Amino acid sequence: MRRVHLCFLWWWLALIAALLDIWPACSDQHASQRGHELFQQNCAMCHEASNLDLKKQPPKLEGLFQRKALPSGAPATDAQVRKTIINGIGTMPSFQGRLSDEDVNNLVEYLHQLN
Repeated sequence: MRRVHLCFLWWWLALIAALLDIWPACSDQHASQRGHELFQQNCAMCHEASNLDLKKQPPKLEGLFQRKALPSGAPATDAQVRKTIINGIGTMPSFQGRLSDEDVNNLVEYLHQLN
C-alpha cells in the first residue's frame, strides 16, 4: 500500500513539474498578446503613422532591441525603454499613472518581438 502512495505522489510531482515547465511559455505568450493590445491602444497612432503634424516624426519601433541605442541615444535596454514609456521624452507623453507596471512590462515584451 505504501508503494502505491509513493507512486501516486511521484506521478503528481511529475505532473506539477511538467506544468511549471510549460507555464512560462504560456505566460510570455499572454504578455506579448497583451502588449500588442496596449501598443495598438496607446502607441500605434504615433509610432506607426506617417506625416503627423509634428516637427519630428516618432521613430518606428521595429527592430528596436536589435540596435545599440534608442533614437534618444540611450542604450537599447529593457530598463531604458521602460523609463521612456513611463517618463516620456520629447513629444512622447508620459504614461506614468496611465499604464501599470505590468502593462509596461507587457509592452516591452511585445516590442522585443517587433523585427
